[in-house]
Amino acid sequence: RPAPADSCDVALCSSLVELIDSAQHSIDNAIYGMRNQSRVLAALVAAKQRGVKERGVVDRDREGKNYYTSTDRLVETLGGIESDQKADQKIAKQRARDDFGGEPRCERPYGTQGPVQCLAYDLGDSCLLAAHASHEQLAGSDAIMHDKFFVVDAAAVWTGSTNVSDSCSGGYNANLVVVARSAELARWYTEEFEQMWRGGEFHTLKSSSGHKQVELANATVELRFSPQDDPVRFGVRPLIKQARQRIDIAVFFLTHKHIVDDLIAAHRRGVKVRVVMDSTGARNEYSKHELLRAAGIPVKVEAWGGKMHMKSAAIDGAHVIAGSMNWTSAGEYSNDENTLLIHSDELAGQYHRFFDELWAALPDDLLTANPDPESRRSGTSCSDGVDNDYDGEKDADDPGCGEAPPELPPLLPWRVVPKGDRMTCDVGMDGEASRRSPPPPSTMPPASPKVGGREAEAD
Repeated sequence: RPAPADSCDVALCSSLVELIDSAQHSIDNAIYGMRNQSRVLAALVAAKQRGVKERGVVDRDREGKNYYTSTDRLVETLGGIESDQKADQKIAKQRARDDFGGEPRCERPYGTQGPVQCLAYDLGDSCLLAAHASHEQLAGSDAIMHDKFFVVDAAAVWTGSTNVSDSCSGGYNANLVVVARSAELARWYTEEFEQMWRGGEFHTLKSSSGHKQVELANATVELRFSPQDDPVRFGVRPLIKQARQRIDIAVFFLTHKHIVDDLIAAHRRGVKVRVVMDSTGARNEYSKHELLRAAGIPVKVEAWGGKMHMKSAAIDGAHVIAGSMNWTSAGEYSNDENTLLIHSDELAGQYHRFFDELWAALPDDLLTANPDPESRRSGTSCSDGVDNDYDGEKDADDPGCGEAPPELPPLLPWRVVPKGDRMTCDVGMDGEASRRSPPPPSTMPPASPKVGGREAEAD
């Protein structure tokens, strides 16, 4: 598709509308918001008119704003829709910690002001060292209600990475949807919904209901909600650690340092690891894709107009990871998210086949490239009406779409150093590992575009 569209002609959307149209009693939904999806809105209105009880929650910041332009219309049309605004305000008053904690153990990268993340990865006889930090100070941003799920008649669930928007359910971005018909799974999603809708409890205010696993006809499904169920610690990472053959990953953001550690360890023990990543996510200053490349793991950064918006993986032809959670610390520790761990040879095989086709379709020069997400290199990004790189400009007005586009600022450096007599890698073993000699101030590149905040989550 050449641009976002107010249409519902792809399975990402039609599967949702079919479920809404089948509703007889109730629809509960938790969505980031809505933009230009008139077919979905019409289906919800029709369901309400035939007597279906509808409730919803959406994301709002402390000022009550939602990123998507049709969200207010959705709320006004349907009613019964709550948000995380009050929870954001409450948490903001309580918050008194730095996510990266205290003074960094490594040297700050030159020209950065944000929190420093010190990194050390074991490559066998050497260590891969780096320090990541944003060029500008990170303002205290709210956690987001980032779920995308519908529960229909307490019997079926629609969920995954797809926002109800012209770019996601409209078919411009790459996404993954899961439709499950299970009363038990629906009950767990309803319990999560009730915490938010009835209790006003979002983000770190929520409580866990314990381990959630159900046997379906073709899969065993585990469900973990963020942040209370620790989906990375107890879901994603254990599956990566037990991998023995192959790991195929398609993600929007990959900034979680511990997941990267597990992927490098899997690669070292002979697992075939491949990653397809979004080009906007790759410009995030905490992105770990260059470290994966340095460790020998092939990573292709897409060059489409739309985004690689999945948060998914398949492992060893037996397991699928899906849901709304980006592979970031915010996705694990603060946002409202849901992650499905699907144990199924059939579905994992389906994902691997999809990934093989995706990998083959992306040219091999993307194994080393970092395409500008708004440039002539990136598909229809210069004509899609979208500010793909979040710099306030789009299409012909964006410098990246000009005849002589400026060079992108370099990503933060990394360094491989010998272990010597050390048994383990340590961030303090080489004080120079976190930076290179800085160029003269007059030649310093501009800061990287801001791609890590609330807006970046929205597409």
